[in-house]
Amino acid sequence: MKMKSPAGDCGQALEAQAQALANEQTALLEGSPLQARYNQALREYVEQKAEQAEALEQRLEALVERQQAQLQQSLSARPGWLAMPSARAAWQHRTERCQARLLELQARLERVQELRHGMGLYTPRLEELAVRRLRAEQPELADQWSLHRQAERVLKESQRRSQATEMGRSRITPP
Repeated sequence: MKMKSPAGDCGQALEAQAQALANEQTALLEGSPLQARYNQALREYVEQKAEQAEALEQRLEALVERQQAQLQQSLSARPGWLAMPSARAAWQHRTERCQARLLELQARLERVQELRHGMGLYTPRLEELAVRRLRAEQPELADQWSLHRQAERVLKESQRRSQATEMGRSRITPP
């Protein structure tokens, strides 16, 4: 039969108290109005960026279609074999300019689509852009959020260490 030592009871009581405080602090961090404000602001910026990217994509698609039609029209108006060399040179110059503009518009469209649908390192590209905008327009909220996240990391690290320490104590304690 094992006897409980007073030191063991005291240690368990302290551990229970520390765990209760850690749980309380975690609940406070997770339910903070700061987190709600930050998430709301970020959501608004992400929506704005999504709308902006969609509008830009539609506009570029229309410009590409218009430029393709202009190129087709230019190609169909090719001067005949009896035309003057200056007319042929002017037509070729117009056609090359039209093709270059079309390639430029297509590259811009691809870039917008990449931003709209692409992924960054950890989050979608639009969300990365929204975070940058949020940090630029609301630096105090972003700073508070960074401090909040840092506090969460410190709390989780201290919880992990206390659990590791407790695991070490339970292994060392002789039966």
